[in-house]
Amino acid sequence: MNGDALEKRLNELALRAAHSGRVCASRFLEPSQLDMARAAANRAGANVAFWGGFDGAERVVAAFYDADAPEMWEYPVVALRIQWNAKFSNPGHRDLLGAVMGLGIERETTGDIAMGEYRGERCAYLFALNDMADYIAASLEGAGRAAVKVRVAEETPELLPPEGTEMRLTVQQPRLDAVLAAACKLSRSEAQKLISAGLVKLNHVVDTHADAKLGEGDLISARGHGRIRVDAFGGETRRGRLVVSVFKYGGNGK
Repeated sequence: MNGDALEKRLNELALRAAHSGRVCASRFLEPSQLDMARAAANRAGANVAFWGGFDGAERVVAAFYDADAPEMWEYPVVALRIQWNAKFSNPGHRDLLGAVMGLGIERETTGDIAMGEYRGERCAYLFALNDMADYIAASLEGAGRAAVKVRVAEETPELLPPEGTEMRLTVQQPRLDAVLAAACKLSRSEAQKLISAGLVKLNHVVDTHADAKLGEGDLISARGHGRIRVDAFGGETRRGRLVVSVFKYGGNGK
């Protein structure tokens, strides 16, 4: 769904919620689209809340509501447990997402894929809209080289922390190009070229400003170089450089 169509749809849902007293939920939204949902709620005089199936989910459903909405209601999100035999193969996030998209469904019908455990065995959880759950469970049979079985999870998903590496870096300034270069072992000029080419996102939105100031919690993603989360800024070294702690995602995690 393009930006104009999505904005129109969110406006319709917000107005319906404001006038009917019912909760009206969207499909899954990307992080960069959440402000659009908040603006729609503000225009309609409604409230909006977000949920993706677990705390910290990136892709979430927007639920519009007002003061007359029922006290008890549920988001239209279900967790699908994906299992495989680890003796033969161990699919990663990319394998799983590719297999799900290979079913021919729209990306807006599914949320995050998170690695987890079930009865002591590694698995994955796919968060999807309720009305797509049965189709996905019946149709998804493989991911990468692995044969998989998919079931609607009755249990609360036990999710694993994302795989990656904690890093302690030093930079001259808390700038996008400086942290990207240090975390990805690039030269400052190489980092700047990636940024100016539109290949770097800051908090899920393309940012072409190499001097963009970073704060704790910011998320950087660079095409071909992975993702980095800024965890904390510390003091200065003896040479006057700024200490920054980051987490660089990697492995088969989300």
